[in-house]
Amino acid sequence: MNTTIGLPLDELTLLRASGADAREFLQGQLSSDLRKLSPQAAQISSYNSPKGRMLAVLHLIQDEESVLIELHASIASAVIGRLRMFVLRSRVTLDEPGPALRSIGLIGPDAASALAALGLSTPDAAMACSRNGDGLCALRRHGATPRYSVVGPGAAVEAAAQTLSRSCTLNLDAPFEVWRRAQIEAGEPVVVTATSDHFVPQMANLDQLGGIAFDKGCYTGQEIVARLHYLGNLKRRLFVCDLDGAAPQAGDDVLSGDSTVGEIVDAVGDGHSAIASAVLQLEHVAAQDLRLRSGASLRPRISSRST
Repeated sequence: MNTTIGLPLDELTLLRASGADAREFLQGQLSSDLRKLSPQAAQISSYNSPKGRMLAVLHLIQDEESVLIELHASIASAVIGRLRMFVLRSRVTLDEPGPALRSIGLIGPDAASALAALGLSTPDAAMACSRNGDGLCALRRHGATPRYSVVGPGAAVEAAAQTLSRSCTLNLDAPFEVWRRAQIEAGEPVVVTATSDHFVPQMANLDQLGGIAFDKGCYTGQEIVARLHYLGNLKRRLFVCDLDGAAPQAGDDVLSGDSTVGEIVDAVGDGHSAIASAVLQLEHVAAQDLRLRSGASLRPRISSRST
């Protein structure tokens, strides 16, 4: 029985940065070190405000001489508009999102078989990539559960979906909530409109996911991010949490006593219970009365990564 789940990643958008100065331009804007981006190694990164707070969480993929930028569709227009403000005389083109690039997701222990059907080897580490002759790139995502995105030209991705349907009897019709749940389980943050400019990258554990290069030099928000790192006074971290009741919305407050001690990053539920990622004050993580304004209790899963 095929236990792999497939789905179109329609809530994610792919931008393309191209031109002779594209890599140098992004190096001065994003938190990761683009000198280490390669066809075999993608990156998780952040685009920050001058205050050091994340405007977007990005996944970067090298595509020949250009860089593909994956981010949540709800913030794509704002991000591309802001990036264009700083292009100035740089030889950089930032393409609008569109059907030219698409992606599908694969989750589960049989995902390797699905990749093999597409002529793709299985990347064995988070952010590792493999490629085939049709222009497809398979990217291994974070988390213990095998999870991959397959990215490429729209026509090639559509052909891949048909191949998977025939050869693996895999229907790419799971809802996007399945991807969000797996992403939450993996401790991978996302920024949407409601949480844009709320969190310094370390608060979302981006430092633990390899998304911040502290030795790369200047980029937007770098002074704040570096100061927090070198002074060692981080007071908030992202935690995976279990909840009773309906899933809250991104940006909802987490309370303890009469105080607001955290904020929901993302959440997925089934009507009776939910799983959420939340940025919480470390001194309140063990509190027994963590709850939402609705009254629903919240129980963080304590891990060495989070603390």
